[in-house]
Order: sequence, then C-alpha cells, then structure tokens
Amino acid sequence: MKNTIVLVRPQNVYHYNNYPPLNLICLGSTLKEAGFDVRIINAAMEDDALAAVDAALTDALLVGVCALTSEIPAAYDIIRHVKSRCDVPVVMGGWHCTLFPQQTVASPYVDYVIAGEGDAHIVSLAQSLRDGRRPEKKIYEQEILDIETLPCPDYALDPRIETFISSYLTDKCAEVMTQPARWLPYQSSRGCPSRCTFCINTVTGNRRYRKKSAAKTLAELELLIPRHRLTHVKFIDDNFFVDIARVRQIAQGIIDRGWKITWDAECRCDYFNDKHLNDDALDLCRRSGLVQLTLGIESGSPHTLELMKKDITPEQARNAVAQCDKHDIIARSSFILEIPGEQRADIKQTVRLINALRRYGKFTCGVGTFRPYPGCELTQKLLTEGRLAQPQTLEGWTDRSIIDLYTSAEYIRPWQTNGTFSERAAMYLNMESRTRLGNHQIDCPLDRFRNNVYSALAWLRNRLVCYALPLDKVLYQRFLKGFYRRRQELEQAGHYPLVNTTEKACEP
Repeated sequence: MKNTIVLVRPQNVYHYNNYPPLNLICLGSTLKEAGFDVRIINAAMEDDALAAVDAALTDALLVGVCALTSEIPAAYDIIRHVKSRCDVPVVMGGWHCTLFPQQTVASPYVDYVIAGEGDAHIVSLAQSLRDGRRPEKKIYEQEILDIETLPCPDYALDPRIETFISSYLTDKCAEVMTQPARWLPYQSSRGCPSRCTFCINTVTGNRRYRKKSAAKTLAELELLIPRHRLTHVKFIDDNFFVDIARVRQIAQGIIDRGWKITWDAECRCDYFNDKHLNDDALDLCRRSGLVQLTLGIESGSPHTLELMKKDITPEQARNAVAQCDKHDIIARSSFILEIPGEQRADIKQTVRLINALRRYGKFTCGVGTFRPYPGCELTQKLLTEGRLAQPQTLEGWTDRSIIDLYTSAEYIRPWQTNGTFSERAAMYLNMESRTRLGNHQIDCPLDRFRNNVYSALAWLRNRLVCYALPLDKVLYQRFLKGFYRRRQELEQAGHYPLVNTTEKACEP
C-alpha cells in the first residue's frame, strides 16, 4: 500500500532560495505524526527538478505543490509533468492558491486545492486516499488552526537542510552574529491583527493572531538548538511582539537555559511605548540575544500611511529606530514607494525620513515600489478602476511579464504617475544601505571598495533627492550581475554553499 507523500517547492522566477521550505517542513511534520512517509523536493536545489520528481513518483500516494505567485511557472511545469507520467493525485496550496482556489483547481493538472493552512487538510486528504477513496470535494476551504497542537517542525525532513543551516544569512544581523553561524527560521505564531491595505493577511483571513505558548516555544527550541547546533534563530512570525508578556517569557527562558544564541524578529513601530515594548523589555530581549528587529515603517508621509491603513506615524517610526539604536539592536526597516494615490511629494517625504534615520548607526532599510499582491485592498481598487488586469486561469499566471507586474520589487508599473522617479529612488536608497549586497558578503577587497563607492554615490543622490541621469545605477547593476555570476561559479566549484545570496522574496 502506497504511503508516501511527495511535497514539492517549485523554483521561483527570481531564483531566490535563501530559506528552507518551512511550510513544507511543517506540513511534512504533521503528516509524519499521522504515520505517513514524507519526501520533500526543493526544485531549486536539484540539477534536474523533473527527474527528481520522477524518481519519487513510484511510491507516491499524493503529490503536494505549494506555490507563491512567482513560483507558478515552475509549479505548472511540475504538475503537468506528474500528470504525463502517472495518475497520482496532485494537490496545490500556498499563498497563490489560497487567493485563487477556483482558478487553480480548474487546471486539468490539479485534483485538489488546499486554501490557507494545510496542516490538517492534507492529513485528511492523504488518509482518504490511503483508504482507497478519492474525495469528491476539490477545494478544502481555509480554516484557522490552533497551532499549540501542531508538532514541532522536523527540519530533517528536508534532505538539504544542512546546506541552509550553514549558509551565510544575508540579513544585516549577520554582521554582528557569531561566525560561522548556524541558523534556521522558526515560526512561533501565525496571523497579524493589523489592517494594512497592501498586505496579504487582510484578504486571506489571517488577521487572527494565534500563538504557541512560551512553554511550547521554548520546549521546541530546546529540541532544535542542540539537534542542529544552532547559533541563531530567525523568528519569522508576521508579528512576533503582539503578546509582550509571552515575548518576555521566551526571552527570560533563553537566558535561564543559558543558550548562547542570537535571534531576530519583526515588530510594529507603535509597540515601542511604556506599556508594551519599553526599556525593560528591550533590555531583557537584548540580553537574551536579540540583535535585529524588522520594522515595517513603509512611508514617511502621513498621507501615504493613511492610504495604507498602517496606523502608525512618522514620529513613532523615529522613536522605534531610536530605541533600537539605544539598545544596540539593528533596525532593519522596510519602505514602499508609489502606492496608488501617492504623489511625488509623499515619496520625497519618505526619502527625507530615511535620510534622517541614517543618523542612527543601527538603522538600515530595504525599499521597493508597490507590488500589487493579488487580492489586497489597493490591488482590488486598481482592478475596479480598470488600471490593472488579472489572469483568469492558472496558466495565465505562468507569463513572466504578469509575474513581474505583480511581484517585482523594483519595477515601473503602468498606472504609476512617478514610476521612473520611485524606481530610481528605491534603487539608490537600497544602494546606500547595501541591501542587495553587503560588505559582509564580499571576500574580495576590490569588490568591497567598489561597493563602498556606489554606496557613497547613492548617499549624495539621496541627500539631494536627485535621480536624473542614472549612469551609476546602470554600472552598479552590472557590478551586481558580475559579482553574483562569479559567486555562482565559485559555488559550482564547491567554494560556497549552494544557496543564493540575495534576500528572500516577500511576496505571495
């Protein structure tokens, strides 16, 4: 009797592959607890992804493919290949399929779609198939799970997990982490109660905050840290600091257990106040190993923040960065330019806020133009106004130009009124921060010097808010392309871990 569930992570069009497939690891851990054999295939890590899938089909009861929008072309190739080889049921899930379940299941290569969290649904589907029944229900609707009851993620289910653990973490915090570092992403909560109009959580029912207790979180880390010899834990919760009492318990638990680790997490700017993330809490977190907080500042314009329903102010952002700097914590901040309704004056306010925040040595930022994630409020407005078109089939999402339109971080889009200005501003702000390539990632002194020169040129442009005649931008992009080409050649020769050194993609 077949008992193997094959879980596949497709390659994305941007070739980002810096993080292990934690979603598949969590699904696989639940399936394993239910008595199934699990095989995870990370297509980006395979010389021939289709051949790797082929080899796993012999004993497969079910093939599951989780896909972001940027992974749809590769996912489509995989599911079409599976169906050309055998009649193994194919189930798709992930953010894209959660947004478009009807489109996805209409494909002749898809048997089932799981929307939202798939931990329980995939076990139910697999059990039915093992019992010889093919469920008539094609779409498993989204449900909200109690994550306290889920098993500890078994990272060893990914046969390439050691490659990720020992890879160089490209976050800014790598500059202050003990090297060589050993790290993993870990999720201690799901959902975010914020109402941001650009965020995927607001349209997928993921605003309900659910958490593992501090006791469960610490118990799982107590297994994972020695098992994988971790020196850093990356909490990838949408909003780690919602429950500050729980955060304090986790931080104190790390100290009490004597773990010599560092960690980082995401945090809202308005949490930095006397009743929530105050000096005492920040000091406790810092002593437990906190080295970086990711802050969603997004804009320096009150008008833009209102359009985003971000529910913060530029003053709260300044305070958050100042408090991080005071406690020796990196303030890794994100910004979005050119959202619908934003004017050039708003964009310039954001540039000037970033310039002002540079005074804090622990501040760094990543800047992108607005990406119209499918389903979010701002995207729906563009669709309603006829300024954006959306594919009506799964096959339609395999078009690279459509994917870039919806997900590329630095891109000039048709509806933008200041597209060229905002795209250049994003590039130069990132260039100054060395977001695309940090000196800590560079071994060659000459390349490090070049990176510093480009950063200095960007500093001048950003202070002048002048982005005309961008010859230095063109040269910088060539420099990046050449650097990563040489790095890839070294990786292929075995001199570096086979993991892309660019930041992860933050898109559905």
